[in-house]
Amino acid sequence: MMVLQHRLYELAKQLYEEKFWDDYSKTDLIAIQLPDRKEPVIISVLGEKEHNYGFLVHRNLEELACFFEASIKIKQQQFTSMLDVIQVQHCLSIEYEDRKSISKEEYQFIKESGILFRGKKSWPVFVDYFPGYHPSSMDEQDIPLIIEVMEKFKETAKDFRGKKAFYGEELLPSKILSRIYQKNGNYIDGLFDLPKDSLAGISQLKKAAPILLTSFEMKRVGNQKIGPSIWELDIDFMNSPIIPENGERPYFPLVLLVVDSEDNKIICSEFFEPGDSEAIQRVLIQLILSENGKPPKIVINIHHCHRIARYLENLLLNLEIELIPIQKLPMISTLKRDIFY
Repeated sequence: MMVLQHRLYELAKQLYEEKFWDDYSKTDLIAIQLPDRKEPVIISVLGEKEHNYGFLVHRNLEELACFFEASIKIKQQQFTSMLDVIQVQHCLSIEYEDRKSISKEEYQFIKESGILFRGKKSWPVFVDYFPGYHPSSMDEQDIPLIIEVMEKFKETAKDFRGKKAFYGEELLPSKILSRIYQKNGNYIDGLFDLPKDSLAGISQLKKAAPILLTSFEMKRVGNQKIGPSIWELDIDFMNSPIIPENGERPYFPLVLLVVDSEDNKIICSEFFEPGDSEAIQRVLIQLILSENGKPPKIVINIHHCHRIARYLENLLLNLEIELIPIQKLPMISTLKRDIFY
């Protein structure tokens, strides 16, 4: 382990000294296909503008889709803080911080490696990001992969400094520089075509969950008549993480908000762990039962369509409740200002 730790921080120092952020922007992605992996690892260089130096390492196209989702939402000004970005990020990262900003544990890892670091924004930290969860230190099992990626990226990014100009107009948002490594150590350079779903920020994490309720529950709620009231509904992250008592990774809770537009009344305000589709579905049908009727339509925030569909689309289709996306939910927007701010 000590040998791996030494190599890890040795490479982190070498990458820092290369100052790739002087040549590459965050959107100048580089794909590296390792011989033993199905999909390429795709790296983004941080620091060209914001001077927060580092690298984002996307281990597959699923993680890359989250990168583009964050980029799209930043352009559309959907984020109000850095926390909003963190909640959708999915990657490993190498980030260079000031000595005073790193934790005692991180400093101890650096000290044990035997590699010396000095100066502002030069102390490496390895972070694991997963949507909906608080950033955590990179897991030990990821160290061999990140070492291999750093080794290959260092030589690839050095070689590609000149090739950016060589490829010129061929470098489009959908085409990025690529190097395919073979088992014998040889490699082939070229361009990698990014899938449309990745570019659109559509990840597998957003695929609609199946109906996770019992047939008895579905029969009971299915027998409910259509009521007169249209509901407003939203599923959003809270900005304060919850630390589980069992010591597992802290997460940003999801809040399910439902307002009866006819009575202008909050009928649901419940919190959930990210990914708990069954619990969210069960709360919704209990709400329908308690209100003695299904709403004919549910109005949702257009920017949260994929998230809401992930949890509720199949359930609502089965119940023949129409989802209508709009730009702004009038009542829930006011409610969220009181809750979040």
